[in-house]
Amino acid sequence: MEISVALSHLFVAIKDSVLKKLLTEILMEFWGEWELRLMVIVSLILQVVLVISGNLRQTYIGKKLPYVAIIAWLVYMSADMMATLVLSTLLNGDVKLNNGLIVFWTPFLLWHLGSPHNITAYSLEDNDMWLRHFLGMVFLISEAIYIYYRFQSDAVLNSMAFPIFIVGIFKYGEKIWALRAASEKQLINSLYPSNRKPVRQTNMVVIRKGLSESAINFEGKNNSVYGLELLREAYSSFVIFKPLYIGLPFGLSQKYFRNMVDIESKSAEEAFKLVGAELAYLYDLLFTKMPIHHSKTKASLSLRVLCFLSAVSSLIAFSAIVDKSAHAKVDIVVTYLLLLGAICLDIYSFIMHALSIWAVIWLPNVPGNKLLEVYSKAVASRLHLLEPKLTIKSMAQHDLIKYYVKAMGKKYTESVRPIDTGNLLQKYGHTSWKPVDSELKKFIFDYLVNKRKHNYMISGDYKYFKLEELEKVLNGRCDNVSEFYPELEGMLDDWHWDSAEVTRRIFFWHFATDLVYYDDIDRFRGGILGSCCQIAKSLSDYMMYLVLVRPLMLPKGLGEVINTEYHKQANVFFPEDLRKGDFTDARKKFTSAVLQHTDYMMEGKIDDNINGGKEVARTLQSLVIEYHWEHEEKWEMICKVWMEMMINAASLCSWKEHAQQLRHGGELLTHVALLMAHLGLTTQIRREEPEPLDFNMPPSP
Repeated sequence: MEISVALSHLFVAIKDSVLKKLLTEILMEFWGEWELRLMVIVSLILQVVLVISGNLRQTYIGKKLPYVAIIAWLVYMSADMMATLVLSTLLNGDVKLNNGLIVFWTPFLLWHLGSPHNITAYSLEDNDMWLRHFLGMVFLISEAIYIYYRFQSDAVLNSMAFPIFIVGIFKYGEKIWALRAASEKQLINSLYPSNRKPVRQTNMVVIRKGLSESAINFEGKNNSVYGLELLREAYSSFVIFKPLYIGLPFGLSQKYFRNMVDIESKSAEEAFKLVGAELAYLYDLLFTKMPIHHSKTKASLSLRVLCFLSAVSSLIAFSAIVDKSAHAKVDIVVTYLLLLGAICLDIYSFIMHALSIWAVIWLPNVPGNKLLEVYSKAVASRLHLLEPKLTIKSMAQHDLIKYYVKAMGKKYTESVRPIDTGNLLQKYGHTSWKPVDSELKKFIFDYLVNKRKHNYMISGDYKYFKLEELEKVLNGRCDNVSEFYPELEGMLDDWHWDSAEVTRRIFFWHFATDLVYYDDIDRFRGGILGSCCQIAKSLSDYMMYLVLVRPLMLPKGLGEVINTEYHKQANVFFPEDLRKGDFTDARKKFTSAVLQHTDYMMEGKIDDNINGGKEVARTLQSLVIEYHWEHEEKWEMICKVWMEMMINAASLCSWKEHAQQLRHGGELLTHVALLMAHLGLTTQIRREEPEPLDFNMPPSP
């Protein structure tokens, strides 16, 4: 914020001298008259676009995701910058406008700096820098106050601007409050509030330290609206798992630790909707004002009413009292746009708050209340539209072999690569998206449930993992797969499965999976492969996408270096005659060259990267002949390999990185990690029996 303020003042300081050299006297006069008007209108437009981009970035997943992310970032930065620039222009420049209008327009800039309800932070770092934003707010409010006193001349406009000015300060402060509430330190403090008195009720049921059952008690609430039960269950889980999202280990009481795995009884679709709803709450907590609207309902509603009344009263007063002939028509239009824009944005904010997933779960059950009946119908309509958005819809795919063949066939791709040091063309230009269909969800969910059932231990009537057993389950080692296939005992050790570097292992197995997949397709086996083939291919391409585009979600590795190695080695298989012809023909020749050691292979130029992947692929294909496996059985085993790697990656990824990706629509890996938490497949959650009288006390160090 300080940087934007400093840049705006620097821009204003040098702007006039530069423009005088570039523009004629007539153009300079035109610019002097229209500069402030245009900037105020642009500031209002940016607020509208910011509302749209705030909604879009939470839900959009697809090919245009990079563009959505860039647009959201540019609009988020530009909205604050434009409002700051207008204030700096008023403070330092000579404006050729009526002083009364300047006083009247200034408070709206504070409204704009307060940001819409659905986007307060672009990234998690913005929350942690809330104090810097607070200092910027103090500086800009001081500027606005100075401008208010400097340009006041019309008593009517001055009095009309005053309530808007006060409300603008409150709206700006609300944004800083939301940023502070979502900062890591404040989130940790909120888990163990020190301002509550210890509860002396012996029948108080404690869920975990800092949380009792009363926080998620929905008794007496309306249960007739379809979808509310799912949201309430998701909210309860979200509140219980708050320490998990911050990266803190915590314990649950016996009852709730046992109930945590009730998700086993759900269908895959229901389980994915549940975790999707939980992640929607997490997104709102970190990037919007919704949580503070929920936690301080009376204050929030009072501010909404105050904003609405001040804008409406100013609109009525401006229409009825102000002498329009004393001002230019364009200035009157700009003033009406600011007033109507503020009213519309505030009405939209109120409606979204009333129909948000934070508000509707507390829908009361009061029979005969007509107003509540209307509200219930609105909630039902809202949930009908919202439900499909709760579950993960798409997953990214990156196919290395497809990329190599396409890249080698296009000269511009190879010519750009030396200057494209970040491999952006490969990462974003050759990434595709596919739906996360019900078949894939069922496979993932069933695998996790079966993995839990296969590995749990029994203690009385209570299922739980011992820590050492749990670590073994999550380590992604070969014994988690080979125990299902005795004939593979020891073979997986030769397949680089237990490589210490996760990223190299993913490259290695992705290349092998691609070779087996395309070899099966080329040999006309596509019709007999079954669903496991497509599932394994989808998981393989998704994990490769994570390595290349979302490396922070995986353990530190040499992803860029390995990617470059593979690309150089792939060139060996592409003499000039392979670069000609259509894609399918070139891909077939490339796959054949790698698998069959044709004349295209130049011995001595291939090291363990591609050569090792080829050996694994050939061994996988030999299972059908040597061990009389069906092709579907082979692909089922490959599916398990990729699920073990995904489980390992999900357990190693920090929840800070999981949360960071929610601003880009969320990742399948995040949904898998939360499913694992529900099933007890995480080392962060343990069973314990907290003291009922100590549930408000922080844990001992």
